Amino acid sequence: MALGEIGRRSETRRLRAVLEQSRRDRGPVVAVVRGEPGAGKSTLLDAFRVEASAAGFRVAVVRGTGTEDRPYAAADRLIAQLRAGDGKLVEIPHRTPPGNDLGGPVVAVPTEQDTPVALCVDDMAQVDGWSLRWLLELSRTLPGAPLAIVLTVRICGAGAGAVSGPANGTHDEPGTALLAAAEPIDLPGLGTHDLPEAAAARCRVRLDARTAEVCGEFTGGNPALLHALLAPHTGSAPSVDALRTTAASGALTGADRWLAPLSASALALARAVAVLGGGAEVVDSAELARLTVEEALGAVDQLVDACLLANHTPLAFRHPLLETMVLGRIAAGTRTALHLRAAALLRDRQAATTTVARHLVAAGPVRKEWAMHSLWRAALQLEQEGRHQDAARCLRAALREPLRPHEKSAVRRELAELDAFVDPERAVRLLDAARCESHDPGVVLEYALALAAVLAECGRAEDAVTVLDDAAARLGRTSGDGSWQLRLRLHKAFAGRRGPLWLAQAADPLGSLTLQSPHRGNAGRELAALRAVQAVDAGADRGAAVRYARQGLPRGEGCGSAGSATLLWHTCGALVAAGEVAEAWTHCGRGRQVAGARPGRWDHIKIELLRATVLLARGDLHGADAALTPLADRLLAFAATGHPSAVTGVAALVEVRVLKGVPGSARSLLAESGLDRDPLPWRRDSAYALAARAAVHESDDPARALEDLLAAGRLLEEAGVRNPAVLPWRSRAARLLAARGERKEAAELAGAEVAEARRWGTPESLGTAVHALALTETGERRIDLLTDAAGLLARSPDHLHHAFVQADLGSGLAELGRGEAARAALLSALRLARACGAEPLARHVQGAWRSLRVTGRGPWELPGTPTAAPDPASVAEPSVPPASAAHAAPHSASPLLDCLTPQERKILHLAKDGHSNRDIAGRLFVAVRTVEFHLSGAYRKLGITGRRQLAQVFSGG
Repeated sequence: MALGEIGRRSETRRLRAVLEQSRRDRGPVVAVVRGEPGAGKSTLLDAFRVEASAAGFRVAVVRGTGTEDRPYAAADRLIAQLRAGDGKLVEIPHRTPPGNDLGGPVVAVPTEQDTPVALCVDDMAQVDGWSLRWLLELSRTLPGAPLAIVLTVRICGAGAGAVSGPANGTHDEPGTALLAAAEPIDLPGLGTHDLPEAAAARCRVRLDARTAEVCGEFTGGNPALLHALLAPHTGSAPSVDALRTTAASGALTGADRWLAPLSASALALARAVAVLGGGAEVVDSAELARLTVEEALGAVDQLVDACLLANHTPLAFRHPLLETMVLGRIAAGTRTALHLRAAALLRDRQAATTTVARHLVAAGPVRKEWAMHSLWRAALQLEQEGRHQDAARCLRAALREPLRPHEKSAVRRELAELDAFVDPERAVRLLDAARCESHDPGVVLEYALALAAVLAECGRAEDAVTVLDDAAARLGRTSGDGSWQLRLRLHKAFAGRRGPLWLAQAADPLGSLTLQSPHRGNAGRELAALRAVQAVDAGADRGAAVRYARQGLPRGEGCGSAGSATLLWHTCGALVAAGEVAEAWTHCGRGRQVAGARPGRWDHIKIELLRATVLLARGDLHGADAALTPLADRLLAFAATGHPSAVTGVAALVEVRVLKGVPGSARSLLAESGLDRDPLPWRRDSAYALAARAAVHESDDPARALEDLLAAGRLLEEAGVRNPAVLPWRSRAARLLAARGERKEAAELAGAEVAEARRWGTPESLGTAVHALALTETGERRIDLLTDAAGLLARSPDHLHHAFVQADLGSGLAELGRGEAARAALLSALRLARACGAEPLARHVQGAWRSLRVTGRGPWELPGTPTAAPDPASVAEPSVPPASAAHAAPHSASPLLDCLTPQERKILHLAKDGHSNRDIAGRLFVAVRTVEFHLSGAYRKLGITGRRQLAQVFSGG
């Protein structure tokens, strides 16, 4: 394909139609190709010339000759080319004809009937006015001869300057009349799908879909700008980063074509707009360029006419590459001065903090206090918007300003929090260097704690302990209340819990540490949190665990301190283990307000993992999936490199997917995170990974599942964890052993867990253990134990395990011929399973129900049909009601409502009362999409089509 036709197939067809029309009508046809500089007008005209010559036309071409005082300069050249075909070069005398006497030049064009003529005029704005008048008259008066006249004209914005020039600058001049009579053919930018072909033809550069998109973003598809961007990459296949680097450099070929014709004031304004960036106001640009507003407005018109600026306000360049061209031609010192002036100017005009900060980052140190505060506020705002790299740039710029030691410490720790999520090694280097150069004891302590936290989060607990020991040795016995020594020891204990078991065992004796007298502030909360988690591990004093957890919760100003998310993780985790799930959920809602719990930070990950833990404790699989799925990519990447929190998160998501009936997804998660490989690190978080692996393999490889559970048990026992509320590995293993007939071993494990669960005293732990013990028995003994387990779990928030117990109880009752009781238990199990989102369990219950019918003991039909699990992405915000509400969801006298989940019934009641979907969403703190999803599911189960039939349903009709 010819170069001029790449991406111009439609325009080429229209020019061919001009030739065909002129031949068909045997008269003149005029067309004008319009576009911005570099759009490919001349290239398309060359393609037309070749096409016309091949079609038998005598072709004459003239490029713009300027508007010098030689009349008919362009006409003379066109006529000369036409006469040259006869071997006779005719010179036309040049004169300024009186009036409209154009007879001489017109007669000079060959007018034979069989000689079609094509006249090509490139850059009409540079053609003298007399030649334009000649062309206009020619288009009107030439009799009976096929004639095609094609012109090109630059048109930008409102079209000003299309036919500019001293001889033809008004609407009454021939150029304007010629354009009005011509058929316009506009050249937009090349489409993204055409850019690879154009790049290969013009620059021998290979573009894929992504790099083509980036080229289109910078150039708007302008072929000349595309060539300027790709010229440094000739003969290669540049990456996206390479293209962005080239564009940012501003050192591009062809810049003079755009900038050289500009006046000094227009160039100064272009520089100001480039420095201010897109959306620059005229007044701000004028002040930065040191122009009056009147001078600036004239410069704006010139820049619009030159096609640099778009024809609108606020001011912006037509294409990003033009902006970088202008920036690239500003000397470094001048550019820095402009950014400094722009920052001060925009600050005085109370512009957005992030806008001011962008100029401060580009300018370098300002040595002003306001600059540091602007950069700090901008970093927080950018982080809230998810622009973490921009936030990090602001923080690095703030570090270049004069700061007090504590201010510098705060900025560095904030920067390390950001880096810890994207580049942990850089965060470690930053904090370690800062720690070593600091002398203030308080600053040294904060750096040491922050560095230890990053190292422990990365799975480097040994290095974290080393840092804390070094800080203790460096600080010695400094004056004060001694809280810093306690904090270092506490953080060392927490780091030891996240590392290999030998590290925790080699740390300070925890007994003496937890016997410390109570402290206020951070030290007191951290000490209470450590006492709470130790009480949970020991599993002997649930009341003490709850009391310590409540003392350790961050409150008030504590929520704004570093490490508050970690405190919340430990204390709420202790509350969940102690059965105080509703209270833990309340604190989870507040957890999003703690310092650092923003997307892009590990504290945010911890808060979301904590929410998922609470939802799992309630048996809300859909809610837990919705909380964990957005984090999946990050969790998988970090779990593969040994981050303990990520390992715990992946393990939780794996179990959720298994329970929801998506084992393939669960296996993929294990494989991508590396948790399916042996051996796993001998750390506490590996126990959760082993349990998740066991859940995956329970159906296809029970022996391997049992092996993983026993390994998790050995790990926890070695860590001193006796409490089954941490991980009920014994009951899970007992169920596997009982399923393969090894009842004695199963009974030993289940009995041991029952004893530990009685010591701890939560109904969910004891109910789970009794359930496992029941499965080792037969006959009436099994039914008695299952009934006990069901009674215990009915008083707990664990609806999912309650569903499992009810399913086993229903099956056991059916085996003993108690059809009525079996139906009640199975129906309860089905309702709970559907409410939790446990589809495999719901299908199992339906199978048991069908078996009951086959035996003649179950004449009733199960109400409703199983519902498909919703896409986690569609669940905007899971709603977890208080504990009391969870056990008393709205019911109605109508038996039809028994097939609905508690959430569906609640939404239906509100809909029946006349509330709109938006009102219901606001009352329940969920998304409107979630309300619509539950309503449509409820309508389907009830066999109705909309709200008008709800009154009939609730009345029992």
